[in-house]
Amino acid sequence: MENLQTLYNERLTRIKDTIALKKTDRVPVCILNDMFAPKHMNVKMSDYVSDPVLSNKTILDSAIELGTDAIQFASFDPKLLSLLWLSKVKLPGVDLPENNLWQVEEEELMTVEDYDIIINKGWNYFFFDFLENKLDNLLDKVTPALSYAPQGRQNVIDAGIVPLSGDFVTSPIEMICGARSMRKFMKDMYKIPDKVQAAFDVAMIDIIENTKKAFETKPLGAWVGGWRAASEFLNPKLWERFVWPYIKKLTEVTIEAGVIPIFHMDSNWERDLSYFRELPKGKCIFYPDGSTNIYKIKEALGDHMCINGDVPASLLTLGSEEEVYNYSVKLIKEIGSEGFMLGQGCDIPFNAKVENVKAMISAATGK
Repeated sequence: MENLQTLYNERLTRIKDTIALKKTDRVPVCILNDMFAPKHMNVKMSDYVSDPVLSNKTILDSAIELGTDAIQFASFDPKLLSLLWLSKVKLPGVDLPENNLWQVEEEELMTVEDYDIIINKGWNYFFFDFLENKLDNLLDKVTPALSYAPQGRQNVIDAGIVPLSGDFVTSPIEMICGARSMRKFMKDMYKIPDKVQAAFDVAMIDIIENTKKAFETKPLGAWVGGWRAASEFLNPKLWERFVWPYIKKLTEVTIEAGVIPIFHMDSNWERDLSYFRELPKGKCIFYPDGSTNIYKIKEALGDHMCINGDVPASLLTLGSEEEVYNYSVKLIKEIGSEGFMLGQGCDIPFNAKVENVKAMISAATGK
């Protein structure tokens, strides 16, 4: 146990120094293996998604076998995705074959009239009613995963690995866009922009308080996610009105709570990377999915913010060990030895080759 505690402390120091843009002994590795771990550990997907204890063990066993410094999440329940996007999720063994991946099923569950409910009665009134009546009493269904999360993180720590993210923070656009459906919400921003913004502003009051309460469990970091809010989906005026002010405020709340903001940014954010320089230097992580060119992130933010990435899913799945290793070494050399954590873009695919994932990690660890 003492050796594992020493290993954990070494890895944690390496990661914290990297986030602070300090020079370290080597580039740390942080992976997200929530969909890869079940196949890697030969665990049935339907069992994995229905049992938080098994989920934690599967992710942890995979991480130990791979030899990574850190993982994003200690356990995973796909029903938690419904809290991000207020959309239903199809589950393996329930709606899908038992070894299939989960699927988000987006449809219009929120009406235009619901904006007024948010404005007049507050976000929490709308949100908890929505979870109960539109998402089949979702809160009860995710309570086991949420309750086990602190113990799951401790299990990872006890194994000498850093659980980097212990929560997620979501801006109004992600949840409301998912609830309305993307097509309907995009029209709302043009047809009733003032009402949309009024609902966002009211929602933020409760979202901020909910975030502060969630951080009482003291996670090391938290995702401040962006998916539908990416620059490639919105013109600059809409992005500056409906995206950035809310991301910035939630980031400030996260930092004030002593939690590391992890910008898990899917899709292309290249146009607006400079905005992230408004945030405190050496306090955050930019974690793209491969759509945002990592070299442009380096150019815009390399002296201001840690970057975590960005070995492509396609390379981990279809490439050779040598190709993955060479690409990973190239990232380490060209993105830099300071302020860079090696990892995959977004998530390790469920069908990635184990030898390729190990090749990525060995490029940094030398093992």
